[in-house]
Amino acid sequence: MSLEQPPPGHRASDNDRERAAAVVQEAHSDGRLDFEELDERLSQIYSAKTQLELRTATADLVPVAHGSDAAELTIRAKHSAQNRQGPWQVPERLTAIAEHASVRLDFTDAVVRWPQIHVDARAKHSSVVLIVPEGWSVDMDTVDVVHGMAKNKATAPRAGGVRIRVTGQAKHGSIVVRHPRKRYWWWPWYRK
Repeated sequence: MSLEQPPPGHRASDNDRERAAAVVQEAHSDGRLDFEELDERLSQIYSAKTQLELRTATADLVPVAHGSDAAELTIRAKHSAQNRQGPWQVPERLTAIAEHASVRLDFTDAVVRWPQIHVDARAKHSSVVLIVPEGWSVDMDTVDVVHGMAKNKATAPRAGGVRIRVTGQAKHGSIVVRHPRKRYWWWPWYRK
């Protein structure tokens, strides 16, 4: 997630702001920023008008190498929400732990270099939602459900598509895999 391409005086686009926000959210989930710093940085990013302002907000947050060399990533959410979206680097193995919280992993625009991804989802009084593109195949037969729900709403896998294997436990919570929701022109506030 490099913000080094355009000159610093160039105007920032919505996509630039989303990429910078993803860097800050990753730093928060890794424990490098607390809630107050996260809120402050996100305010800076979403009000930024230039590339320089975005770089200033993320300068000390070199992204942790979750690229093709990184094989694992753990995302923890306790009494909070964690969200991965946009062009984030997907490791081969992810662990999502949510306790009285929510974790949302959106793979729609993610950079995936693996033919198969393993997600170990642990939802305790929480929800873990995985949003996968059309054509991905999903295997979640081994998820342990204790007074909760594990549901695969993704359909129509395609040969040669990415395979995602979901394991873990939904204890008084839910683990859901689905496709992105469609936006309708007459309903501009419809969420993904």
